[in-house]
Amino acid sequence: MFFYKENEVKAASYSRLSREEGDKMESDSIRNQKDLIADYAAQRGIRIASEYTDDGYSGTNFDRPNFQRMMEDVKKKKINCIIVKDLSRLGRNYIETGRYLEKIFPFLGVRFIAINDHYDSADESGDADQIVIPFKNLINDAYCRDISIKIRSQLDVKRKNGKFIGSFAAYGYLKDPNDKNHLIIDEAAAEIVRTIFGLKLNGFSAQRISERLEEMQVAPPLEYKRMCGFNFNSGFRSGRKPKWSIVTVNRILRNELYIGTMVQGKNRKINYKVKQSRPVDEASWIRVQETHEAIIPKPIFEIVQRLTELDTRTAPASDSVYTLSGFLRCGDCGQNMIRRTVVKKDKPYNYYYCSTYKRGDGCTSHNISEAKLMTNVLAVVQHQIRLLVEADRILSAIDELPTQQLGVKSVDSQIAALEAEIERYKDLKSKVYKDMTDGVVSRDEFKDINTRFTDKINSAKTAQEELIAKREKLLSRENNSRPWMETFREYRNVSELDRKLIASLIASIVVYDTDTVEIHFHYEDEIQEMLEMASSLCEEFAEREVAVV
Repeated sequence: MFFYKENEVKAASYSRLSREEGDKMESDSIRNQKDLIADYAAQRGIRIASEYTDDGYSGTNFDRPNFQRMMEDVKKKKINCIIVKDLSRLGRNYIETGRYLEKIFPFLGVRFIAINDHYDSADESGDADQIVIPFKNLINDAYCRDISIKIRSQLDVKRKNGKFIGSFAAYGYLKDPNDKNHLIIDEAAAEIVRTIFGLKLNGFSAQRISERLEEMQVAPPLEYKRMCGFNFNSGFRSGRKPKWSIVTVNRILRNELYIGTMVQGKNRKINYKVKQSRPVDEASWIRVQETHEAIIPKPIFEIVQRLTELDTRTAPASDSVYTLSGFLRCGDCGQNMIRRTVVKKDKPYNYYYCSTYKRGDGCTSHNISEAKLMTNVLAVVQHQIRLLVEADRILSAIDELPTQQLGVKSVDSQIAALEAEIERYKDLKSKVYKDMTDGVVSRDEFKDINTRFTDKINSAKTAQEELIAKREKLLSRENNSRPWMETFREYRNVSELDRKLIASLIASIVVYDTDTVEIHFHYEDEIQEMLEMASSLCEEFAEREVAVV
């Protein structure tokens, strides 16, 4: 305990209010604390030397600017008494609060007063009540824990409803002035985002894109937000002047926010007492689609994601990567193919060969001319597009026909005939069983006949199931828009290859030798199903026409 003469007391008024405790009337709440402290001091003749306020700071830790400033003044002997409304204003971490009350304040010779808790460290008569103080601190801590859990739950609900939770919107967006949880497009920044995606589609690497933006004197996200008047800080800043970097470009290229999808909950605070966060497994991220207007169309975004997964090293003395870079695979070992240039009679010739062979780890060169490869790939792409466009035309025409013309009526008749056949064999099985009981046929004869009838029934049921599936497939075509076909239709008049086309249509190109190249397209399963369906329906209609004749 410490004793003071009235003229020696240099008191500090300390007030605190966290956001969780109500930020709508924060000034009134802080004022109420100050008025209570001032009235208490006046009644006891205590002079308030300084006032310290932490408005909007949690009590779970003591890393508060004005609390730390007050403690510095204590160390400088400017303050020797601290007055608060109650113990919770000092802090809600019972361990840290107890440390200040029992160790730090006594060591520094600080008198501490909590008005509503009737606590005064200089009051000897209150020694009997000192045991109550740790329990009050524990209650304050538990309250803070409860509040933290409730707030976290409320925020998760908002996230699951597609509401934006954050202090600052991502580059390219602004908070809606009418709804802080909704994002609207910031057109000036959005145009830069579109430029970044466009450069990527044209084969630019992230490094080249960042350099190009610097050349264009485009303000990077951090600087742009500050220019707009936001007090924005980022851990990605390096150096005095913010610059575009590979990290910044890649973050923009991979951000699903630009297709209208809100992805939140990637990080979570360790607990309510620790500010640090730790990453959350991607499976636990909260992802909600179509929460706001998209800046980048989804098909373009998907193409860019494919490009970012490929080898995007830029060509020497060029802004962009080679057209086929990252798509070529060796047919034997499955590794990447590497481009090289050979000069013959002052004329350059480009070839691709196996990277495993180059390292000397086995395999063969699989050497193939780039010019020949580009010609063959273009021819295959053109052929595939023609096939798909024609198949799509056939299916679209058939989709417009009445259901009866699609063979549904014929399939229904076949299903009904099989059902009748199943019932007939079931009836025959019953009769054979009666014949056995009547002694008309032997038990062995019954078993043989019964097995044959059972096989007939099972065979009819299998055929019936196949027809039902066919019927459903025919009917489902009415609502089959085949959205993936839009990508192929876009290139129906293609005359040369570029990187955007390759990424849009082709998954990989496998080279076996100079004459054997295998091209794998995106949507291979859908393509195969579509071509088979078109062929089957054409044959069906041809047979029907012959039958009519």
